[in-house]
Amino acid sequence: MDFLYQNCLNMPPKPKSPVKGKKPKQSKAEKEKQKKEEAERKLREEEEARLKAEQEEKEHQEKERLENEERARIEAEEKEQHTAEVTELSNILHGNATALQNVLEERRSKAKWDRYMLCNGTPDPTVPGEINTYINLWKEDKDRNHIDYVLDESKLTLLLIEEVDEHIKSLTDEELLNPNNKFLQDTVTDLEALISHKLDEASLQLLKKASDLADTETGNLQIVHSSPQITLMMWGNLTKNPRFKAFEFEGEKQGFELPKHFALSDVAVRMIKTKYDHYSHHCKTYHLKKKKAPPIVEVKEEEKIEDDSKEGAPDTEENTEGLEENENINKEENNEVNEEENKEKESATPAPEATSQEEEEPKTNQEGDAVEEEKKEEEEDEDEYDEDEEEDEDVVILRAYQVLGGVMTFEILDLPPQPKTVKNWIMTQVASDELKFVQYPSNSDSKLNATLSGTLPMGQTLDPKAMAGAEMLGAPPIGVTLRLPDDVLYSEEPQVAYWCPEGKHWRLDGSIDIKYDEENNLLSFKTIKSGPFACIQDRHINMPFQSWELQPLGLNHAKLTIIAAIIEAEIEIKGEVCCFHQTPDTDPKPQLEFLQNKWMSPQKLIEAMFNVGINLFPEPDSKKYVSVQEKDSENEVSTYRQMALTASYFAYSYSKWNTDVGRDRVILQGCENLSKTPPADDQWSVLMISNYRAMKLRITEDDQDFSEDFAEGTQFHADLYHMVCDLSTDAGRERMRQSDFMFVNAVSQLLEATRLLTYA
Repeated sequence: MDFLYQNCLNMPPKPKSPVKGKKPKQSKAEKEKQKKEEAERKLREEEEARLKAEQEEKEHQEKERLENEERARIEAEEKEQHTAEVTELSNILHGNATALQNVLEERRSKAKWDRYMLCNGTPDPTVPGEINTYINLWKEDKDRNHIDYVLDESKLTLLLIEEVDEHIKSLTDEELLNPNNKFLQDTVTDLEALISHKLDEASLQLLKKASDLADTETGNLQIVHSSPQITLMMWGNLTKNPRFKAFEFEGEKQGFELPKHFALSDVAVRMIKTKYDHYSHHCKTYHLKKKKAPPIVEVKEEEKIEDDSKEGAPDTEENTEGLEENENINKEENNEVNEEENKEKESATPAPEATSQEEEEPKTNQEGDAVEEEKKEEEEDEDEYDEDEEEDEDVVILRAYQVLGGVMTFEILDLPPQPKTVKNWIMTQVASDELKFVQYPSNSDSKLNATLSGTLPMGQTLDPKAMAGAEMLGAPPIGVTLRLPDDVLYSEEPQVAYWCPEGKHWRLDGSIDIKYDEENNLLSFKTIKSGPFACIQDRHINMPFQSWELQPLGLNHAKLTIIAAIIEAEIEIKGEVCCFHQTPDTDPKPQLEFLQNKWMSPQKLIEAMFNVGINLFPEPDSKKYVSVQEKDSENEVSTYRQMALTASYFAYSYSKWNTDVGRDRVILQGCENLSKTPPADDQWSVLMISNYRAMKLRITEDDQDFSEDFAEGTQFHADLYHMVCDLSTDAGRERMRQSDFMFVNAVSQLLEATRLLTYA
């Protein structure tokens, strides 16, 4: 025990255990060492970051230097070849234009000779003597007013009108101003009036023989005579049945519903359906408005002398500054002298008429203003087509709407006295030789006109109170049912308009209770108006387009596909002719079967598509009615013509970037395609064209952000044509060289008519 006790006394004391949760206390030396290590670490990191930043900056600068050198090299090469490329393209386009002009002149001469050698008795409508003789002879012919003869002769008259219209379209503006050609438009008007006049005479002849032509079952006159362009339907009230209410012409699905008091009246109803429209072109909103010529400013002789003296002075800054100072001093001195002289003259002579400041001070024409005006000419051409501010809101603006499906004329006529058989005698009361129209309501019914002639929205039914009031006034509205053409596509519910002869325009008021039966293609309404009626539709309903693609199908063979707002259309181009197709991915529309697979010239196809309700061809003023990013017209037209040059082997398509670059540049997709199958998505390249340069961009259609960086391994070109040649193979360029100029012209006409780069 003593031994153990002694060992315990000799053992060193135990170190104190650290408190739980606390770190052992560092010595001062350890702290200094740790700070030094931390500082050295930070210095190393900063040095490494600095070296890295310097390396990155050097790499960035080197990359920029290489890119700048590459860009400078490309730009230098571009400058060298720019003039050569512009000259080459100009020669190609000029050669095609010359060849095309020669072909057209040859065809025009041949057509003129064939027309001269035509010996079938038809007059030449471009020769005043021949066409005037034809008009006068038929107008004065009273022996052949039978409806069948009139309808047959109207075929020739309509052909003559079409021939004159085609002749007018072939003339330039200067040729139209020639006094020898001014009669052409009057010829069209006279021929249109002649058809209407002969239809009236034939109708009167039918009404005079109504009792002989009466239907055996109803006892009333009810006949239909038709030709390919005109259908005349007549109903005459011979029995005066008080229970008569409505009638429908058999086979035409067109009819009317008359008020009760007409059931006991000697009246007839005439309905004329025409596939043509001889009214709209007389409306002032049918044609584009032209800019007014600027007023001619007369320059005084003193101002001319001053201008001549200024032309001889050198054009330097010092001289101009000195001249301005001298002019200012002279003006101040002259103003002081003139003020004193004027005061003396005012006391002696009466004051002359005040002249405006604009007349006293000569107008300056600075170069900057002139250049700016030239740049803004196209932007300001909207004012060229502004409509009158005081235009009635019910008047149809034919720049915004189109008459679709021809014209239906509904009229109430006076039924002339019918022959009566008395024993062996046939007694006929002498009647007028002119067709008499029954005005409904009469001019005295001003209260009724004020009640029913207001504008009503489509589909609104007549108020029973208004109906009762109209019945009390003795002139309730007339019901009309029209069958719309089977070969016209109505993309929206059609609106009814009637022709106002006083104002020479279509109006929307006067029709109520409008109902459209799409399944049976019937349109019914009630009206107090009589005369020509028509259905109108928004002419820009398919704009703007969603996308488009021009795909080659072979040599002188291509297909233009347009995905419009409502319809998808394909136009196949083969040589100088083209035809319309419905896209296979859409439901076929039976209204367009009449148009499909009919080969015709581009202008004929454009007209045919417009007439059936497919308007994919904007006018110069369409930008007022469609929200689009307008492009520079010179660059746009030039791009279309160069696309047409390469359309036999190079495909083009819509690009979403086109609306992001403003009016000075055009962006589209393109790729070589020597097969009939559509290109794959990864084959397309994004191309940008301006008035001075064309290049392939680095971006693709799937990128999120736009960039103007050009693609690596490519170079700038003066135009789209040479850029496409650079991106093409030898086989593609060989096919392009074999392309016919008539095919190039057909493609160019369609592209310029659709204006895809602006309206897509």
